[in-house]
This record gives sequence, C-alpha cells and structure tokens, in this order.
Amino acid sequence: MSLGARLPGTDERVSMRRPPVVLGALVATATLGTALTPLPASAATSSAKAERYVVIADNPSHYASLRTRASRDGAKVHDLHGTRTMAIDATPAVAQRIRKSGLAATVVKDGVKTLIDPGTPPEQVAKNLKAKRPGPNRATRVPAPRRPTRQDPAAALPGLMWNQDRIGSPQANAVTYGSSAVTVAVADTGLDYQHSELSGRVTDVVDFTTAENPQICKETYGYSDADLATWFGAPADSDWNGHGSWIGGNIAANLDKVGINGIAPKVNLVALKVSQWCGSAYDSELLASFEYAAAHHIDVVSISFGGYTDRSDPQEEAIYQQYLRVVADARRAGTLIVAAAGNEHVRVGAGGRVLSHGNFTVPGEELQDLYGLYETPGGIPGVINVSATGNVVAAPSDSCPDPTDTSAICKSEDDRHQPTAVGKRDQLAYYSNYGPRIDIAAPGGARKFNLPGWDGGGTPGWPVTDADGYTVYQEFSITSNLTIYTGGLPCYYLLGPTFYENECYSTIQGTSMAAPHVSAAAALVASAKPWLRHRPGVIAAVLKVSANRRVHNHTPPLSATDTSVTDLTGEECPSGYCHLGGRSISDREAYGAGLLNIRAALRW
Repeated sequence: MSLGARLPGTDERVSMRRPPVVLGALVATATLGTALTPLPASAATSSAKAERYVVIADNPSHYASLRTRASRDGAKVHDLHGTRTMAIDATPAVAQRIRKSGLAATVVKDGVKTLIDPGTPPEQVAKNLKAKRPGPNRATRVPAPRRPTRQDPAAALPGLMWNQDRIGSPQANAVTYGSSAVTVAVADTGLDYQHSELSGRVTDVVDFTTAENPQICKETYGYSDADLATWFGAPADSDWNGHGSWIGGNIAANLDKVGINGIAPKVNLVALKVSQWCGSAYDSELLASFEYAAAHHIDVVSISFGGYTDRSDPQEEAIYQQYLRVVADARRAGTLIVAAAGNEHVRVGAGGRVLSHGNFTVPGEELQDLYGLYETPGGIPGVINVSATGNVVAAPSDSCPDPTDTSAICKSEDDRHQPTAVGKRDQLAYYSNYGPRIDIAAPGGARKFNLPGWDGGGTPGWPVTDADGYTVYQEFSITSNLTIYTGGLPCYYLLGPTFYENECYSTIQGTSMAAPHVSAAAALVASAKPWLRHRPGVIAAVLKVSANRRVHNHTPPLSATDTSVTDLTGEECPSGYCHLGGRSISDREAYGAGLLNIRAALRW
C-alpha cells in the first residue's frame, strides 16, 4: 500500500511509489489492487492463507447463487450493498473454484486505494491520537456582514466564496436552490451528518467499510473508526477524516442564514462511506458504491479518489475492466459519475492514459514516471473528469520579511521561479492534471502565486491568515466536527453571528475540491429541468456546451529540464519535474469544454 508523501504547497499528498493505480482532494490518487490470475491446482494448498478478493457476479440475478456457492466452498462473504459485487476472504484455491463456477464474471485480489489527503498525513494523525486531542486550529471572531445576499452570510465576506461567484452559483440560485427529489452521493470518507451545516441534508448513510477484513486503518495505524467512536462518543459511520464533509458542504450545505450554503442547498445527500479516517479504501468498496448508486437511482456520484493503472499487466487490466463495466452500468441506470482529475500535473488522454512523462515530484525524492499508465476512475469513459482552477495569481514583492515560510504572504522578486500570468484569474492550478481527457474545469483553489510550496508558493488565505482580509486563495467550506479529535483536515472555529460557533470550517485545495462543484451543478440542472433526470449523457452535454470558453490559461506544464534548487529551502531537484516551465498548457487541455458556468447551464 502506498501511503504517499505530503505535496508541499498543495496541502495534498502524492504517492511516492509507482503504483499500478493510485487525489483529493486534491484530489485524488490511490493504489488500485492487482487481479488474481488463474492458478494451477498444485499452486494452492489446504494450508494456504486466506486473502481478500473482490468477486463480481456475471449477472445481478446470479448474486445470491454466487454468494451461496462461495460460502459452500469455504469463503467468508462480505456483502457490500452492491448488486453484483461482494468481497470474500478465501484461499487462492477457493478463489479459483469460485472463478470457475460459471457464476462469477471476475474474481480478483482486492486492492487498496489511498485518498490524496488534503489534511494531515495519516501517520501524523495516529500520533495525534496517541498523544492527545488536537482540537481546533483557531477561534477567530467574525463580525456579521453588513451586505445582505441571497446566500448565507459567508457569501458577503469579500473574497471568501470566490469559487461560487466564478461559476455563477448565486445567479443560478435565483432560478433554483435544487430539489429534494434530486440526490447526490458523496463516495468518500463519510459525511458529518451532525454538523449544523449538513443537518437534514443527509438522507442516508451506507457504510461499506464495516465489511473490511482486514480493517485498513486499524491494520496500518492501530485505530478504526469504531475505536474512535467508542473513545469519543460519536457515530462510527460519520466522517472522522473531514474530506467527505468538505465536499458535502460544497454541494449542499444548508441555506439557513448562518455560515455557508452549498451550491445546491436543497438537494439531498447520501454518504457512500468507502473509507475510514486514514483515507484508504478497497477497490471492492468503490465498485460497490457505484453499483449501489445506480441500483438506488441516485442522480449524481461525486468521487475524489483516483489513481493510475498499468493496463499492460493482465492483473491490473482486470480491475480496469471492472471500472469500465460499473461506470457503463451506472450511466445506463441514469447515474452520472463526476471525478477529480488528479493532482500530479500530468497530461491525460483517451481512456485516462497518461501522455506525459514524470509527475509532480517532491525535491530530493525519487521521480515517479506515470507515462503510459491510466488514470482511474476519472479517465474511464462516461465519467466527467474535472480539472481545477485557482482564484487569482498574485504578484511578487521587492522584499519579503520571512522567505523561509511555506505559507508566506509574499514572494520575493529575486526568487528563481516566478508566477506566470500575474493578476489573471481562473488559471489551471499548478497541481491539476490536464489533457484531452479533461471534460470541464471548476474552481479547486491554488496557493497565492500558483506555485508549489518549495518555490515559495504562498498562503492558502483566510482563516489560515488574515493578511488579505477574507480573501481565500484555496477554497473554503465546512469540515467534519470530528476532526478536532483526529487532527485530520484542519478545523477552524469561527466565532460570532456569521458562523456556527464550535463547529469546523476549513480552507483547502485540489481537484478533489473541483469535482463537487460539477456534481452540484449537475444536480441543479436535474432540479430545474426534471425531464433530464436520469439522463446523464444529456446533463453532461448541457454542462459542457454552457461552459465558459472565455477563460485563457497561462500555467505551464512540469519542466523535465529545470533541475535547479528550490527557492524556499535550496534543496536540489536532480530528476526534474519539481518546477513548472515551458509553453503554456492550451485552453482546451486545461479546461476541457471550459470553466463550469451553472447560470448558463440553467438557460438551456
């Protein structure tokens, strides 16, 4: 399993191992499992150790029979709420018999995907838990804004909810706030349904992690969500990481005259909890979550897990084929899947194939070349693949008081690596994937100078710092209140009448943050035009044809030849791919059809 390393300047993590398949949010990269190839009878013995496999019925009507057969053959079966997918604990010999039963389309060894966590690395969270409760980062008093809006009061704080303004969300809400007949599922770390901003919005929680064997977080770090629930007296099926709640808040936080509201605050949310606090999930959990959404006529699924598959390996190809099937089945059932494009700043083509060499490399660490691998699930045909844009690119200064600060509010003109397109808005975020496979772009946030932290990247914005007032360069939403126990996503308490006191809000960035904007937009289209519900192809086409094409990108790709030292620490980058450089990425490959424009989409 690849735990990854923090990607300075993104508040996200990138895998430091060359995984067959790996955001986040930032979003999103994990390690996809390997498939089981047929074993000769002599290869398995009665003393072989049981392993976890994902088993796909060849037809939903055969699920019950396949389950019975697997149990009879000695496998321990874990039902995952899917219509065709189950997980089993079995020896290789038993798995082989099930594969040959005629009831299973595929039997593959279950792998693990690791969320690109935009908060604290899980190993640090484990230390926090062992030591003491982390608590919130800060309690900041915020006065009530004077200017009333159609939105919740946070929208009146200048520079805070810039992401909603850029996509025409306030104007779209003049048409509709969404319909309770429409449901968006968040396939993630869960939703904090006890947070006041989500109260009443979460209509169902489906916890796929209860069937984990072994339990990933407990096996790796010593704690499961059930352990945390016992210690701290909160529900195990809530969100102990914070990532899923950020996304849920962006989509549908309550319109209640306090704090923020989501882009579609009247639609319903379903928590498809595929991961516990450490941000890792089995492939079987992701596949089953898509199946569940389709079987239950959920309108949209927002997914910010993802990764890369080596399709030349038959084992990995088997997993890729299952994602192809599940996505196609979901589309036929009327469910639209929206995914984060990933944060490696690589060029992605048809089917998710990576067309550029290298990936965003941390100085001093080994280069991981993703060329020829396939992004999953964002690159899968039928999925809307979303790139991320930033707020505005700030200018450097002739003097900076503390150039060694990774969140410095200024950047020196003497630095070797300078921001491109100073003063320009809606530039492709320096971490975001791009390429022919991008369908559409949406705000994901970026650091103040749209450069990584090791090149003096710049502050995330308020409430991390109030140097620029309420301006946020990354993106602001809620996070789970339970992160005060785990120290996962940063939690800020904001005092005064504007926000819910003693409840968590956070500022982060990533393609994980871009994807829910598009998910919410799709829900608004389905709400305003109910005849388009469960017609995912048409809704996707409406979002694309109405996208803003007047945006122009100046962000360059990764440079393979710039091996210069970093501006912040002076650390060397002998491998290249640590810095940006070269000709700007084209508008088509940066934005796909364009920047999301919900206001225009509702006019179609």
